[in-house]
Amino acid sequence: MTDYLLTCTLISLCILLTVKGLKNAPARLNFYILMIALACWFVPWQYLSQLSFFEGSERYTLNVAQIVPDIKVLIPDTLHTTTPNTLLSKQSMWDFVPSMSNIFIILLVSGFGLFLLRVGLYVKLIKNLYINSKPSPELNHINNQYPIRLTTHTEPAFATGLIKPVIWLESTMTHRKELDSVIQHEVTHLQQGDIYWTWLICFIESVFWWNPICLKLTGLAKEQLELSCDELCMQKLKGKYQLDLASLLLQEQSAKSSPNFFTPPLLNIAHSKSFNIQRIKMLNKEKTMKSKYLVMVAAAMSFSALAAAQIVDGSSDNKQQSNNTSQAPVKSEEYKQQLAQLLKSAAGAKSDNPELLSQAAQGIQDWHLNRDKLTGFEEAEIKLQSFRLLNHVYSKLEQYDDILSAYEKWYEPGSNPPYFLKNSLATAYIQLGRYELAVAELEDLSKQLEGKLHVGSADNLALAYIYLADYDKALKTLEQVDAKDNVYGNILKYYVYDKQNNRKKMDEIKSKIPEVFAVTPALLPQSGVPGSQLLRLL
Repeated sequence: MTDYLLTCTLISLCILLTVKGLKNAPARLNFYILMIALACWFVPWQYLSQLSFFEGSERYTLNVAQIVPDIKVLIPDTLHTTTPNTLLSKQSMWDFVPSMSNIFIILLVSGFGLFLLRVGLYVKLIKNLYINSKPSPELNHINNQYPIRLTTHTEPAFATGLIKPVIWLESTMTHRKELDSVIQHEVTHLQQGDIYWTWLICFIESVFWWNPICLKLTGLAKEQLELSCDELCMQKLKGKYQLDLASLLLQEQSAKSSPNFFTPPLLNIAHSKSFNIQRIKMLNKEKTMKSKYLVMVAAAMSFSALAAAQIVDGSSDNKQQSNNTSQAPVKSEEYKQQLAQLLKSAAGAKSDNPELLSQAAQGIQDWHLNRDKLTGFEEAEIKLQSFRLLNHVYSKLEQYDDILSAYEKWYEPGSNPPYFLKNSLATAYIQLGRYELAVAELEDLSKQLEGKLHVGSADNLALAYIYLADYDKALKTLEQVDAKDNVYGNILKYYVYDKQNNRKKMDEIKSKIPEVFAVTPALLPQSGVPGSQLLRLL
């Protein structure tokens, strides 16, 4: 989420600076640039790095996580201490805090609701206008392309209609000398398709009502839309348009109320007093497309593209994490020495010889007892890697009580161990026949993950339920995991269906499991030996 906000902000600021430098360029050019900046807020930049088009681009990118501090790290450790009765880990405490993504979604949904409200106000306004207006066929000699209706609305003139455009005139305008210029202004708006742009801007500023940068961009876009129309009218009517615009707007403005955020999108000729004065002044300047303007636009677009390419979310998914491996913090010499000592102490961990495995287990225990404590992430990583290696050795020796004892030595009460180690504890409890404790560990893990267990953890929980003869819960657990090719899970399902005497379901799933398990009575598979990343270093 951070990379999305940072990318859009950088692009928007770049565009704002460019528009400021292009104040003498044609307004239409500035308008299109501003719309590009607004469109960038609809691009999910945080997901683009997952596309194959961006593979190999990590050498040109930076990780936002390296420049944005983790708020959890800034909180003193004393706030994270827990009592022996506390089950929540350091990570799970933050599950109660809404994520940036959830807040963003809530803001967007409220923005859609705001847009629907404005649409409703627009429909109501159009109905009232038709009720309190009348057609003016006598003005067809000025414009025969769009119907003109006279109304008592306070604005001098405005245009509406996505499908059937209509020009609305304040009734007293028919007797004023500025009539031709006013009608020409609204006709030009409709001919340029500005009514569609106005609705698009209305949608964007409604959806991003909470975003000051988007509101600034939409405000400037509406102004450039109006200036673009003025430029075309000036080309057609020459000096008369400027005089009429000044006469109309500077006299009328004092009596007009300023539009608010809920005002429906209309193509008004009148705007705020300061902007109306700016419009009249801008008509004194001849605006033509120059090569320097194109160079400035090209430079702005290049910088914006660079800004987008430079942002990569370092934690969006496993692919991103693997791509950013080269950016991992450099390990200290002390960490490297401890790792080398650990590997030396666990030299027999890959063996199947019980004597060598016992020596490896004792070596790991002695290493842990005699080592010096590291700091920060290095301490957390060396503890995790050494425990998983010891868990592997004890599992091969089938010494599951020793796994539980080692866990208590590695992670004392209040130390906040990684939540996924609960799966290792549950496996040990299952092997020891303590199924209730296995269920307690995995149900707590499921709670911390908001019910989104990984396949292996779900299989373990289902197995514990099976041993407790709670087949309904076992089946429900397996069905909650979206893993169609999970052979182990399908074997457990087959076993449950057999216990429930559901032959139809057994026949449906029989082809998805090995023949040795597709028998009656059904068989339960044996649990495998957990792995360790350090085994490849031995």
